[in-house]
Parts: sequence; C-alpha cells; structure tokens
Amino acid sequence: MAKTMKISARNQIMGTVKTIKKGPVSTEVVISITGGNEIVSSITTYSAEKMNLREGLKVYAIVKASEVMVGTD
Repeated sequence: MAKTMKISARNQIMGTVKTIKKGPVSTEVVISITGGNEIVSSITTYSAEKMNLREGLKVYAIVKASEVMVGTD
C-alpha cells in the first residue's frame, strides 16, 4: 500500500504533464491545469527520473513561496 505524503504547502494544483525536456542536470516540466493554463517547473533530472514523470501523468504542482513579487511597466 502506498504511503500518503503530507506537506505544509497549501497551493496544490492538480494537472497533467504536457511536456518534459530533460537535460543532463535539470528537467523542465510543463503541467497543463484547468482553464487552458500551464505551470512550468524546473526540477533535477534525477528527481524527474525517480518520479518516473512522463507525458499524460496526473501530477500536482505544489507552490510554496515566502515572497511573491509584482512588477509593472
């Protein structure tokens, strides 16, 4: 039976892996979410491989930020 991981981040957005671009050190993961929007994350290639990420896989984008910056022209 799989263990359920508990985390402190409250911004957990369910989506589907759209594309993966693997590099030797980092991997870019594009996650499609509701409304036709996307979230892009850069993670280590080791983590992407360990998680067995692949296109079409249901995943969560988990956002934890201590600071959000806003800019304007």
